Amino acid sequence: MGKINSKKYIIISAVIGLLIFLHIIKILTPIENITVRLFNPILGSLYKISSNLRNTYKEQTNKRDMAKLAEGLEEKIEELTVQNAKLKVIEEENQILREILKFSKRTDASFLLSHIVSQEATNEVSKSRTIIIDKGASDGLRKGQGVITGNGILVGKIISVKDNLSEVCLITDSSCKLAAMVQNQDKTSGIGEGDSGLTIKINFIPQTEIINIGDTVVTSGLDNNIPRGLVIGKVSKVNKENNELWQNAVIQPLINLDNLIIVSVILP
Repeated sequence: MGKINSKKYIIISAVIGLLIFLHIIKILTPIENITVRLFNPILGSLYKISSNLRNTYKEQTNKRDMAKLAEGLEEKIEELTVQNAKLKVIEEENQILREILKFSKRTDASFLLSHIVSQEATNEVSKSRTIIIDKGASDGLRKGQGVITGNGILVGKIISVKDNLSEVCLITDSSCKLAAMVQNQDKTSGIGEGDSGLTIKINFIPQTEIINIGDTVVTSGLDNNIPRGLVIGKVSKVNKENNELWQNAVIQPLINLDNLIIVSVILP
């Protein structure tokens, strides 16, 4: 068996050697040229097919890669958007806290910081406007306490208290009444009442007292638990008739009550 294999190896080697010799001396050149011409179209077609398959594979791979990249970028954009929104909320709260700290240094009063957890929309019938804060009886709060913004502007007062929540009527609420004073020459005093959920009105002001548009209105200190001098707003309109005994003034709040985030309750 070994001898047969050896003979096959010798024969194959001899044939290969002969073919190489014939190629070198160019005897096989005509046959080689014919073979090349016969197989060139087939080889060309095979090359084109191979090239097309390779290009198709690359395109599909690129599309998958681009789709994954786009999906990753969308997720990153969403993540950054959420982070940016959180940072804005934190910055707004920090600004309010800085205002509260600055105001607290100018007064002897004590305050309890509270977050607004909900805000009731204006009721078109009763014109009521209220907010719910996250502090209540367990924190020492009670009905009638004043509620201010960070810079000391009065926004309302507590009207009901539960263990961990309190309801606050805003100063524009039709049921909210405050002892107010105009900072004019006469120091005009009266009861400010919420008007249409948008402004405050002081009624029954004597005709002899002079009130001008732009006059600042503050708390008079006659309300229990609400100190004197907290800003309520500015006079935006004066209704005065010569044949009437009284006049009234419309007060515009200094801030947008719809944008409240954090408030402070004035402690006794």
